[in-house]
Amino acid sequence: MEENKTTETTSEENSVVEEINAQNQTEETPKKEKNKKPKKLKNQALLKKGSYSVAITAIVLAGIIVLNILVGVLSKRVSLEYDFSSDKKNSLSAENIKYVKNVKSDVSVIFCTSEDTYVDYMSYYAQQYNVTSGGNEYYEQTLKIVNKYTAYNSKIELEYVDPQSADFTKISAEYPNEKISYGDIIVSANKRHKIIKYTDIYSLSDDQTYAAYGYTTSTVTGNNIENALTGAISYVLSDKTIKVAFLTGHSSADLTADYKTLLSDNNYEIDTISDNVITNISSEYDSVIIPAPTTDFLEGEIKVLSEFLDNDSKLGKGLVFFADAAAPYLNNLYDFLEEWGILIEDGVVLETDANNYMPDEPTTIGSYSTGKDDMTADMRICISGDNVPMTASFDKRENLTVTSLIATPETAIAAPKGSGAGFDDANSYEKESYSTCIMSEKLEYLDGTKEAKSHIFAFSSTYFLSSEYNEASSVANKNLSLVATERACGSDKSDISFVTKSIENESFADSVTQGSTNLIIIIFMVLLPLAMIVSGIVIFIKRRNS
Repeated sequence: MEENKTTETTSEENSVVEEINAQNQTEETPKKEKNKKPKKLKNQALLKKGSYSVAITAIVLAGIIVLNILVGVLSKRVSLEYDFSSDKKNSLSAENIKYVKNVKSDVSVIFCTSEDTYVDYMSYYAQQYNVTSGGNEYYEQTLKIVNKYTAYNSKIELEYVDPQSADFTKISAEYPNEKISYGDIIVSANKRHKIIKYTDIYSLSDDQTYAAYGYTTSTVTGNNIENALTGAISYVLSDKTIKVAFLTGHSSADLTADYKTLLSDNNYEIDTISDNVITNISSEYDSVIIPAPTTDFLEGEIKVLSEFLDNDSKLGKGLVFFADAAAPYLNNLYDFLEEWGILIEDGVVLETDANNYMPDEPTTIGSYSTGKDDMTADMRICISGDNVPMTASFDKRENLTVTSLIATPETAIAAPKGSGAGFDDANSYEKESYSTCIMSEKLEYLDGTKEAKSHIFAFSSTYFLSSEYNEASSVANKNLSLVATERACGSDKSDISFVTKSIENESFADSVTQGSTNLIIIIFMVLLPLAMIVSGIVIFIKRRNS
């Protein structure tokens, strides 16, 4: 009985155990199935997160590319740089920025060079001025400043044109009366133009160390690009009509055709007064021109000239005179010029050194800038024949300043009229330098502060009016005639002026070597991007296997 009871109890326990195990198996099966499902879901989640990462990375990269493009475009139209130099040497002055922003008309600024070669070429070009140092940093400064003009005003269009290109040939053809050199800047608007030369931009100081050996060296000490470029923009945008009158009543021949063409090409309004006796000159004219007179002026006419230049004590007028050595001595006119410090003698200038005159023509002489005024600094040689002996009778007297701009070498003489190649009495005459162009400037202060000036320019020869040499690219006759007329009319300078920019501190760029440049390139363009790529791959693999 007891065995049967024990057997029954054990069977019951076994049944209970089996039932519990069955239940446990039933409960574990879903858990196992449940554990299998999350693995798939986990992979899907990782894939989803990975897609998001890829998308975000793509968006960021696209944003960076777009930002770079926008910055590149904006940098040409908006100034995005900050000048950390203490006195803003690479920035436009506040006055200039205000002016440039207010320009309403289209202005073309053509740099006669490629941007990449400007510095190197200017270093080469400056050799004609014996520039030995200081140039490169100023040339770089010029590029930085000029490029800012378009950033402040889209009306100002800047273009770099390689002088070796076909485009440059077309540009030169547009200005047949201009001598355009590498590095020149052509500013044009409203059918007016202005050429900015090397010496208009850079201030040079002379070193007399080697003067005893016959030459001096120069150093670039300042940059006038703001004054030169903004002044040129102001000039071409000026709505003032420059009016001149030719007084031809005392001239026996009309030699003015070439000169009138030159002025007309530069937007001068020209009238001719052919009266034999001048009784009045209208104040509407900015300057009068006396071309090669052969008969003298009456005292009343001299008074009219004086009153015109005085302009009711307001000055601001000019007179340009071209002498004719074949004319008789003009007492009244020459006395009037002497009052302005311009002394004219009777005779003709003859050169005694064969190196200084044209073959077999000792009266056709080369004359050179005296360096006394910046307006002739870039003019290498003028060639003129039949020059009257002309000198400055004084340098300064009261409100008059007299400047010899162009002069012959000191081996010339004042020979009798009609002298030429056969003249053999030169040793009995005193040799000296004779001026071929003199500027006399009268200065007054209106209301005690405002400057007012009138000018007389005297040229020693009709060659400045008309000559075969005027068309030679190396001869500065036309250029001198034009700039003299501009100043006589008061139109060669802008009312806007800026302080010359000087670089006193050593540029950091001077200490940058090719080795240090290569090191920066390797670090930022190779190593850093490569490190980022490797890091990205490692992170991706770890996340995938986790």
